[in-house]
Amino acid sequence: MATAKVKLRSDGSYQEVPITGEDKPQVTQEVKDGWQNIVNLIASFADVRAGLIMEITKESMHVFMMSENESNPYKAGGNDYLCHGLYCETVIGTDSEFSVVDARKLEAWKDNPDMDIDMISYHGLPIKWPDGEFFGTICVLDDKPMDLTENQQHLLREFRASLEKDLQLLVEKNK
Repeated sequence: MATAKVKLRSDGSYQEVPITGEDKPQVTQEVKDGWQNIVNLIASFADVRAGLIMEITKESMHVFMMSENESNPYKAGGNDYLCHGLYCETVIGTDSEFSVVDARKLEAWKDNPDMDIDMISYHGLPIKWPDGEFFGTICVLDDKPMDLTENQQHLLREFRASLEKDLQLLVEKNK
């Protein structure tokens, strides 16, 4: 089983987590096209600078898909190394939805790596393969305080469910 080590910034601890193994199929272009629509929609609906699908690898969080709005500061294919206490590391390390309304006001988060590009707010959820291995996260980030409404959070959860269904279908098709 492939694993990665992630840092939980809130308490400084590290977690070893299962990640996409070699037995997993590649995400097809057809699926990527659908995922592109999802990140564009979530960025628009949440009115944020960035909607992302991040993929976890042994060493990094990789920008797998990014919203195509002009204000998005992330680059397709960009990487940020693990164990720096990224927002997405906490999502994966705790296997739960996670939100930071304004990192500038939180001691544990005020110097996180995304602050370098003024991404002070975050909301994300884990994306998992059917066997429980982590693919990555779906998340939104902004340069202003962000407190998603219940409807926005619900939509993000529904999009995550759709992504995980796509991963399940890829696995079934691959058998």
